Amino acid sequence: MADLRGAFLGVGKQYLEDLDDPQGLIFVGNCNSLSYEATPQEIEEQDYTTPGGGLDASVQRISALNVTYNARHFKTANMARALYGNATDVAAGTVTGEPHTAHPGALILLANPGATNVEVTSSDGLTTYVLDTDYTLDPAGFPIITETGAISVATPIKVNYSYAKHATIQALVKSGKRFRQVFVGLNEARSGKPVVIEVFRVNHSPATLSFIGDEFQGMEFTAKVEKDPTKIGTGISQYMVIKDVD
Repeated sequence: MADLRGAFLGVGKQYLEDLDDPQGLIFVGNCNSLSYEATPQEIEEQDYTTPGGGLDASVQRISALNVTYNARHFKTANMARALYGNATDVAAGTVTGEPHTAHPGALILLANPGATNVEVTSSDGLTTYVLDTDYTLDPAGFPIITETGAISVATPIKVNYSYAKHATIQALVKSGKRFRQVFVGLNEARSGKPVVIEVFRVNHSPATLSFIGDEFQGMEFTAKVEKDPTKIGTGISQYMVIKDVD
């Protein structure tokens, strides 16, 4: 039967599942690129029987199979994966008497962002400092001590505040995690015919996180495909499989 497949113009969704803590395939979010590339290893035997040499024999092996993709959504799982980190959701709450040392002109970095109902007092609680006179608030709700207010150099203070629900990502605490990667794609050049790619075991390299720029930012991931020894059978790949719908 003739193979009618031709041009490929792909879109689709990519999913990852943590093999150490399997909780199903989780959508990565919008990705503007995805590619699979085999790295060859060339072994050559030169011809030493005649002057001028030449190639007597050669062998091509695959030294690695790499997956690369650019994730455009700054989800907590993506950022954690980029930095070998761990993401934790923190519920909204309140803090009373968080201690700090204040300096005129300096920022007070609170333990939690998204602060509201901020109140700054002296360490003994007897003096309540005045908003927009002794300190201002930045967009995250953090106090910035004014240079002309009542707070002098190295003044012990306490801060009471409410804070918003947020995520905390601890970097460099989760190296060496392995994932299963699945791409559910659609070929627009063939009226949206599905193509499904499953990679059984990938090991990510860290990715760059950019937070300032004039364009939308992304995370360029590279992952090496490792053998899955549980895939057994004649003609069965231990690395990846592609299923392309007619």
